[in-house]
Parts: sequence; C-alpha cells; structure tokens
Amino acid sequence: MNTLSRRQILSMMLAFGMAPSFATAAGKYPVRPLRLIIPFAAGGGQDIFMRHAGPILNKHLGETVILENRAGASGIVGASHVKNAAPDGYTLLLGTAATHGMDQALAESMPYDAEKDFVPVCQIANVPLVLVTNAKLPVDSLEEFIALLKQHPGKYAYASSGIGGPLHLAGELFKKVAQVDALHVPYKGSGPAMVDLVAGRTSFMFDTFAATNAHVADGTLKIFGVASAERFSGATDLPTLKEQGYDVQANSWSAIFSPAGTPDSVVAALLKAFQATVRDPELARKMLDIGFEPVVDSNPESLGRFVSAELKKWADVVEAAGLKKVKVAGPVR
Repeated sequence: MNTLSRRQILSMMLAFGMAPSFATAAGKYPVRPLRLIIPFAAGGGQDIFMRHAGPILNKHLGETVILENRAGASGIVGASHVKNAAPDGYTLLLGTAATHGMDQALAESMPYDAEKDFVPVCQIANVPLVLVTNAKLPVDSLEEFIALLKQHPGKYAYASSGIGGPLHLAGELFKKVAQVDALHVPYKGSGPAMVDLVAGRTSFMFDTFAATNAHVADGTLKIFGVASAERFSGATDLPTLKEQGYDVQANSWSAIFSPAGTPDSVVAALLKAFQATVRDPELARKMLDIGFEPVVDSNPESLGRFVSAELKKWADVVEAAGLKKVKVAGPVR
C-alpha cells in the first residue's frame, strides 16, 4: 500500500486551504486571505463602512480581507456562522449592538452566547442612528410627523433591518416615547429596508448616516433628528431627538470578534492591524462623512467589558419599554 509523504500531505492541505494551522502554530499569521463576516445585507451602514476600511486593513495585515455579507435574523445568521468557524483568525465577525446586545434582549432564544462563544478583539466605531421619513409625507418637522402618526394610529409603517436589531429597537422606543402607533416591517438588512422606504412602501425608519445621507441629499428622504445623547460631531447642525423633547437613545457600534479559542498571538496581530486602520487619517475623514465615529483606543479587555455592559443595558431598555420577546426567524447555521 502506498503512503503519502509529509510534503505530499502538506501540498494537499494547501490545496484545500488547511495548512494555515501549521503556520499559525509556528507564529506566522496571516499567511492567506481572511474572511470578515458582515452580518447584514450589502448597502447598509456597516457594509459601507467596511468597504471604506477594507483596503487600509489589507495594507496593515499584509493579506487580503474578503468582506462577506451573511444577512439574516438581525445579524444572528452571520454571527452564528463565525461562532462555528475554526478559531484560527481567518474568519472574523463585524459585531454590532445587534449581535452583542439587542438580539439577546429581544429574542426568546439565541444560538450563541455573546460572551462565551467569541473572543473580543477591539471596537472600531460608534454609530449614531437618525430618524428619516419618506419625502412624500406631508410633514416638515418632527412635531408635524408625530402629529401625523397620532392622527392616524397604525396607518403608517416603519422599516428595520430585522427583528431585535438597533433599527427595530430604536423604532419601538420612538413609538413608546412619542406615544404613537406604527406597524413594524422587518427586512433582511438595512439595504432592502431602505429601498422600500425610498419607494414609499414604508413611511419612516431609523438608520445610520451612511445609509441615509445620499437619499437626504437627493430629496427622497427627510431627516428629523439623531437618536443619541449628544449631536454627532460630523453633523452638528442636526439636533438630537432628545433636544426636541423625545429622549430616544439607540445607537449602534462596530467591533471585531473571532471564534472562542483563537490564540492570543493571533488576537494581538488583529488588534494591531485594526487599531492602525481606524487611526488612518483618510479613513477617519471618510468615517465622519458617513456618520461613523472612530474608536482608536479599544482592546480585547475593554471590548469585553463593553459587551457585558451592552447586554445589561439593552435588557433593561427592553424591560422598561415593555417589549415582548420574539421568535427569531430564519436559519442560524
């Protein structure tokens, strides 16, 4: 019976993308392209942000980072995929307030543990949300919009990127604070939701500056405020909802996670590359243009503490708002 030599085995493993485990063990990382899972549809704010960051990240890692959209169940599908990936640093997650905070607060059950199933690398951005409406609505201010909703309870619908995510929770908090009734229409990502909002099939939505700026500029959407405690540094002329008498605070964020068990040396290499990326002056300018605030001083320890605080924060918000737990639709493989 013929036996394969070590060189033949290694060649076969290289052909099937299996050799990096040897390289990682030897301290060489990365030695092949990485995949960064964006757990939302293409065209949303998080996707737009990473398309800007990708080329700079490639430079600092010395390898290509393939950006892969795996949308569904408000980020749960993509996060579950990363949870089940090999912990070798070659499959990463762009985590958000949805995947590591809001989903847990609103879902009846989750296919992963936000703290135990991932290794935190670092937070890279804060992401304020804004309230936008279809431009054809006969309103020109927040007060007029709320008056319209009160005049026609249940007639108007708001879109979101999925049940349990930041855009959904922001909408529900707005309904409670403003004491209005509106139908929630969840989509598989911000991009598809925005398409229907612009087309007038829904009436309003909370989303990022990145996803809304172009539509506000071309007159297809109207913008009425920021859902945060303070004004966004990239748009200081836009008041917060709180300033206008409606204390709705529901922002998102961007952070990098790897599957549990990823070696410390790999996490350290990722941390160095992502920190260098968000410190890039050109990227920082682009981030502000699309409504993302760079976070340059995060690390695994601080991100771990932040996630713990987010899980508690959103659980408390959901309880205080009286929102019911929901079943998460869609596969979570």
